[in-house]
Amino acid sequence: MKKLFDLLKKIFKGLDIGLREVSTSRIEKELIETENIFALLTMGAFAGIPSPPTGIILRILPYMQREVYVMIARSKNLDDNLAEIAGIFNID
Repeated sequence: MKKLFDLLKKIFKGLDIGLREVSTSRIEKELIETENIFALLTMGAFAGIPSPPTGIILRILPYMQREVYVMIARSKNLDDNLAEIAGIFNID
């Protein structure tokens, strides 16, 4: 009976660890997406999205430094698929 209890304890402990890891990774992804939405709302003028009043943006800009660096880094890694296709077919 003790072996069965120990086996069930190990199973539930492993299940608990697995569920915690999944929950943590989903929360981290949600945080990343929330930061992206915040950056898009405040710096949306670069993408053509109407932005909040300038006074608000200027007040929160010092807190946006990390997000601006992340957006610049991500924009460097983006590919322009249409330009690649145009390059293949020599379209000027």
